[in-house]
Amino acid sequence: MKKTMAWMVAAVAAWSLAAAAWGRSASLRLDTRGEGWIATGVEVLGSTGGESARTWDTTGLPDGWTTVQSGGVSKRVLVLNGPAVEGGRLAADAVWSPDRVHVVRHDVVVGAGRTLTVEAGTVVKFAGGSKIVQETGGTVVMDGALLADIADDSVGGDTNLDGEESAAGSEWADWVGGVPGLVEVRILGGAGEGAQVRTYSEGRALGALPVPEREGALFGGWVTAGGLAVGAGTAAGADTAALYAVWEAAGVEAVPGAVETGAAACNVEVAVTATGGWTAEAGEEWLTVTAGASGTGNGTVRIAVAANGTAAARTGVVRIRLDGGNGEREVAVTQAGMAVAATPTVSPGDGTTFQGNARRVVVSCATDGATVRYTLDGTDPDESSTVVPSGGFNVFDTTVVKAKAWADGMLPSGVAVARIVRLPSLAEALDVPLWSVATGGDAAWVADSETSRTGGSSARSGSIGENQRSVLSTGVSGSGRLSFLWKASCEDDPDDTGLWDGLAFSVDGTVMARLDGETDWAEAAFELGSGTHSLEWSYAKDDLGSAGEDCGWVDAVSWTPTVALDGMAAIPVSWFENQGLVALGGTAEDAAAADPDGDGMTTAQEYLAGTDPNDPGSVFAVRLAIEEGNPVVDWAPELGGGRTYRLWAKRSLDEERWTDVTGVADLSGAGWRFFAVSVE
Repeated sequence: MKKTMAWMVAAVAAWSLAAAAWGRSASLRLDTRGEGWIATGVEVLGSTGGESARTWDTTGLPDGWTTVQSGGVSKRVLVLNGPAVEGGRLAADAVWSPDRVHVVRHDVVVGAGRTLTVEAGTVVKFAGGSKIVQETGGTVVMDGALLADIADDSVGGDTNLDGEESAAGSEWADWVGGVPGLVEVRILGGAGEGAQVRTYSEGRALGALPVPEREGALFGGWVTAGGLAVGAGTAAGADTAALYAVWEAAGVEAVPGAVETGAAACNVEVAVTATGGWTAEAGEEWLTVTAGASGTGNGTVRIAVAANGTAAARTGVVRIRLDGGNGEREVAVTQAGMAVAATPTVSPGDGTTFQGNARRVVVSCATDGATVRYTLDGTDPDESSTVVPSGGFNVFDTTVVKAKAWADGMLPSGVAVARIVRLPSLAEALDVPLWSVATGGDAAWVADSETSRTGGSSARSGSIGENQRSVLSTGVSGSGRLSFLWKASCEDDPDDTGLWDGLAFSVDGTVMARLDGETDWAEAAFELGSGTHSLEWSYAKDDLGSAGEDCGWVDAVSWTPTVALDGMAAIPVSWFENQGLVALGGTAEDAAAADPDGDGMTTAQEYLAGTDPNDPGSVFAVRLAIEEGNPVVDWAPELGGGRTYRLWAKRSLDEERWTDVTGVADLSGAGWRFFAVSVE
C-alpha cells in the first residue's frame, strides 16, 4: 500500500505541473508509473517531457476503462462521467448531496473562506491516496457521510468498474484524518453485527438512523456503549463512536395455523396472540379479511373464502404481521376443488362397426341424478342439447356420438366421444342395395370404403392364396342391359390365356370378360336376353407368384331391363312404366305390341320414333326442301345419337328398291326425287 501511495503522490505532482503550465483546473498527464488515472469531462493530455498538450473530451464515452497514449506513453484510464468526480482547490463553497456518488480522484483542498458541506447519506469514495484537506480558515461540515475506498463495492456500488465484489478496509484516517473536528460513528445491529460507518462533524445531529430487522425480535432503538439511548437529535461526539441496537423479544401466534375447506363459499376464524400491534392481510383474491384486519395483543381474524368454481384444489395464505415488520405468521388456507360429474359411457364404444339399417346406442353415467345430453353432429353438447332417452336411441349411418353430464353442485363432466361406423353391405358397395348378393370360394369379398370409382365404397375380392378363388355372385331376370365398373391389381397375363392371376366375369357359367395386370377403372356392359341369369365375379390365382395388391374390385353395377322385339332394338322396361303402359298384371311385351292412341303405330314403334304413344297427333314427320337446287331432308323428332337414322332414295316410284343415301352431300346429281327415313 505504501508503494502505491508513493506513486500517486508523484502522479499528483505531475498533474499539478500540467495545471500550472496550461492554466486549467482539470488536466491529466501520463507517465510510465502506476496503474492508471481517473478522467472525467474535458481533460488536457500531455507528458512530463513537455510535449504539446491536447484536450480529451470524455463526456461522450461510457464509464469504464480505456487506454490513452500521449507523448509515447500508454496508460489505462478509468472514465467516470456518472459519479461526481472531485479534486483540486475549491473555488467556491460546495455542497455534496446523496443523489450522486462523489469520487475524490486527488486531494480536495478547502481553503480559507471556503466551506465544503457533505450531506447525510452522501457516499464519498477516495482513489489512490487522495483525501480532503482543510486549510486554516476553511470549513468542512459532515452530517453523516459514508466514506469508503473506491474499491469498496459494499458502499456506493462498483465505482471503479473492476467487476469485483470487494469491500476494502477502512482508511478513514488517511482520507479525512487531517480535518479537525470530525468523528466516526459506527452503527451496529447488535453484538458483532456491522451495519454502517458514518462521519459527522462533532456536535452535528445524528439525524435519521437505520431501523434494522431481526427475525423474532422487535427493534427497541439505539444506545451508546455506555447504555445511553440516542436518537435523530443526539449530537455526534466521542461517546457516540459506537451505537448498538436494542432488541426485544417479539412474538405472534395464529391458531389454527392451517385451515382446510370445501369448494363452497365459507368463513373461517383465526385466533391471534401477539406481543404488540399487528395487521392481517390476505395473499389471494379469493381470500378476504372481513373482520379483525388489525389489532394489538390478542384478537380474532375473520376470513371469507370465496367459492372455488374449478376442479383443482387451491392454497392461499393470510399473513399476520407485527407492526414494524418484526415478525409474522402465515395461516395456510387450502380449499378443495369442486366435484366433477362422471364422464358418461357410450355403448357400443368408439370404433364399433355395424351392418344393416340401424344400431342401438345406450349412454349411462356413474353420477346419480346426473342429466346426460348428447349430439350427433360433431359438436360438443351444451345445456340446450337433447337429453339422452332412458332406453337409448338408434343411429342409422356412420355417426360421432358425443355425450356430457350435468349434476347439481358439480362441474360438468368431460365429453365422451364414440364414433360408430356403419359398414356398407356388399349390395350397397355395388350400388344395388336391394339385390341379394352372395360371396364364397376360399375367401369372401368385402366392402372397401377406401377404393371407389363413384365415391362411397366398392366390392373387393378376398385375400386368397395360390390355386384359390374369391367369388361374388348375384342374379337378374329378364332381358336387359347390365353394366359395371371394375379394376384389377395383379399379375399381367402376357398371352391372355386366362391361366394367370386375374378377375373374371361370367354370365350363366360362361366367362364374358377378364381383367389382369394393373388396370384403372373400366366399364363393362352386356345385353342379356330373356330368362333368369346368374352373374359371377371371380378373382382366381394360379399356382405361382403374385403382383400388385393381388385382388380385384367391382363398383357401380347397373341393370336396365328391356323388351326385346324381333327386328327391333331392346326397349327399357322403365320407358313403358313411365308412359303408364304396363297395366296391373300386364307385361312390357304386351305393352310393346299395343297401340293405345290408335294412330297405327305400336308403342315399340313410337319408342323408336321418339313419339308419344298416348297422343295420336304425335307423329314422326319427314320434310323435303330444295335449297339452291339440292334436295334437303330432315325429320322430327330427331333423337341424335340415341337412334340410328338412315336416308333412302328413289329416282322413280317404279324402282323396286330404295337406295341408301345416308351421308350423301349432293342429292341432286343422281336424279333422286323420292326419299324415305328409317329409324333403328
